[in-house]
Amino acid sequence: MDGVLDSLVGVLSGDFGAAIFGAFVGAGVTSYLIMRHEIIRERKKRSLDLIQEYTSPDFIQIRNDAGRTLKALKPKDGLDDSMPSWSQLHDELSQDDWQKISKIEHFFKKLDFLLFVGELDKEYIDKYFRKEYWHWQDRYFTAINNASENGNTEKSNGENVHFKCIHKVVTKPDKNTH
Repeated sequence: MDGVLDSLVGVLSGDFGAAIFGAFVGAGVTSYLIMRHEIIRERKKRSLDLIQEYTSPDFIQIRNDAGRTLKALKPKDGLDDSMPSWSQLHDELSQDDWQKISKIEHFFKKLDFLLFVGELDKEYIDKYFRKEYWHWQDRYFTAINNASENGNTEKSNGENVHFKCIHKVVTKPDKNTH
């Protein structure tokens, strides 16, 4: 808006070069602001789409079934070192059970990738997935990753991290709320 006013003042005062320059600056600033607004809007929309996918009735059923299967495999003594690896889960579970667990892992892989490429609103993702992500990570994925021979994981703060970007964005809740 200031660029347009500057150009009008420039034209009226006879400084045509200043008027053209002001018009270009005003147009550039306006374009940048519009583009920035659209990027933010798209990030929020993609984030809400993922949240909607995660909370759909079908996906809730998948999560419940996968959780039951993994809970049954979790050692009763609380030691995570006897949890099966990803390849053992694939080989030993029924195809239906494996697909449900795999869908949870692939959802978080997609979430991690979209965070990595900057396509999601980090605040929305942090607020919604704070409990959800850490539920799966703390109860199952860390133990499965520790048991796996997959070289795609790395140690971070003593935990085996599979989803690096989610780990950086999603705040771990207090133990009392987890």
